[in-house]
Amino acid sequence: MNKPVTLRLATAMNESADPRVLGTIAMPGVAVAIWHRRPAPDWQAWLDALPPQNLPRLRQVLRPKDAPAALAAACDAAGLAPGPHRRALIADIASLALQAAHHLNALLINLHLKVSAGQDCPRWHLDAVDARLLCTLRGAGTQFGPASAPAEVSALRQVPTGSVALFRGRNWAGETTGILHRSPPAIPGQTRLLVVVDAAAEAASC
Repeated sequence: MNKPVTLRLATAMNESADPRVLGTIAMPGVAVAIWHRRPAPDWQAWLDALPPQNLPRLRQVLRPKDAPAALAAACDAAGLAPGPHRRALIADIASLALQAAHHLNALLINLHLKVSAGQDCPRWHLDAVDARLLCTLRGAGTQFGPASAPAEVSALRQVPTGSVALFRGRNWAGETTGILHRSPPAIPGQTRLLVVVDAAAEAASC
């Protein structure tokens, strides 16, 4: 009689100001990799001051190299005027799409720009994917922590605005992921802009 297989629990949280830290998500035991970034103050002030209706929205399956064109179209649809800050926004998100595709070994990606004034995913959870890149460009970042129960965490932490997090999901092969995450509680008057990237075959939401 075969014994049930006990999977190793991955709980390590790797963090660095070096973007190469995202590649450590493939290391045994690593549940989340966080690239700490500090956006240029003038660019962040511009983004934070935009009216919510001018924030680009997008949900599209595409090749990573097609992200700039899709993002430009999303900016046009939102009435976001051309200029150096808009170009920087498009370039940054397109770069994140390329990095996610590389680390997820994906030829096609789901690129999702979520604009929200509420708490989209209030439950502590694992996404139904192998892994997912999350980057909050405006507003409060994603909350996360070690699972202390099926839908609870201990040692609550939060990804800083502008930083990039690559979270393992519940479909990661060979190990169980022990780090849960959720959207932060809504802050009155604050609108978030969240970049979400995962492999195109894994379109499941939280």
